[in-house]
Amino acid sequence: MKKKFVDSNISAEVLAAFLDGNATARESLEIFEALSEDAALRELMHISQSVDSELGIMPQEIDHLPMTALAATFSEECHCCLECEKYILRRRGMNFDEEQLVQNAIRNGWLKKGGTALHNVGRHLEYAGLIVGRRYKTSLSDIEEALLRGDDVIVAVDGGELLNNRLNEIKEDLFVGEIPDHTVVVLGVDRKGQTITLYDPNTPDAKDVYSLEQFMDAWNDSKNYLVTINTKEMKTYNPKPIDLSDIVLDGDLTELREAIAENAHEIWAVDRQAEGWTYGPKRDENKKETPCMLPYSQLPEKEKEYDRKMAMNTLRLVRKVGYDLVKREDTDLYRELLARIRAAKEELYCPYCSKEHDKTPIFRGYVYCNACGHKLNIDWTKYQDD
Repeated sequence: MKKKFVDSNISAEVLAAFLDGNATARESLEIFEALSEDAALRELMHISQSVDSELGIMPQEIDHLPMTALAATFSEECHCCLECEKYILRRRGMNFDEEQLVQNAIRNGWLKKGGTALHNVGRHLEYAGLIVGRRYKTSLSDIEEALLRGDDVIVAVDGGELLNNRLNEIKEDLFVGEIPDHTVVVLGVDRKGQTITLYDPNTPDAKDVYSLEQFMDAWNDSKNYLVTINTKEMKTYNPKPIDLSDIVLDGDLTELREAIAENAHEIWAVDRQAEGWTYGPKRDENKKETPCMLPYSQLPEKEKEYDRKMAMNTLRLVRKVGYDLVKREDTDLYRELLARIRAAKEELYCPYCSKEHDKTPIFRGYVYCNACGHKLNIDWTKYQDD
């Protein structure tokens, strides 16, 4: 039986998805509406935000990528990502078995209960032999260039904003704002007319025309996630890794970096030995000899730096997509923080919903008011303890 909060029908599973940024638009709206009536829900939200603040993982510190956000439609009978990929297979004249697609998606973990994670958009097309590219932080020009190349284009959007439904009536600074929960296929861009034509599985029409302004508002919520699809005839490859320059790691991760780097070298060496490679003073493809077939400690610094860079970028990527690194022995600190938060004094009142005789308290580290949902934009460093 799923645990639910006393004064609302919000389940613990839905709240966890909301806090992780994986809730659907409908679930986020339900949570937002429940906050004003459910004291237990407000308390848990207080604790979550304050603990994040104490741990130094405030949402505004990192421009997180919604890689694990679920691209799902509002209809349980229709999964938008799967429908977009089926649409592209049909456009390219490629035969497929619909039931087999669903089974492949479930078996490989691409299709979950709430939809498809953004990093899995296009997996069916890969399986069919097409070339799929995935990028964040793209632009309308990138879409136009892809269409000119003959690529098919899938983008992730906030379905509520695109459909101009109830979500569009809520101010942009609310916690429920950025919800990349839907995918569409881009068919054309008209700069002169300021419109864009889409195949949207959520509507009955074969083509839907939206204003560029409305589309961009919805697309921005996925950090402008773009999936391009082409055939094996593509000759050029222009790698564009995720920008991790805004991720600063703690100094005590040096040991973890070295452990990852050394283990990566060990894995590489085991694989090469299985292929028949041995040590040699210089790399020789014919003899299968390489000077890197040595223990990590004996490698030249140049080779170690390659492994270290890989390790550090892996750790940065973990943070970039919304995960945090916590040592097992530090879990007692988490409980201590919860106790401190519950005993914290009131610092301010919400400037948006507080009235003369009905003030809504906000506590140290809050990012959003849990009563009205407004983003507070308070510099909490001014309220640090002496």
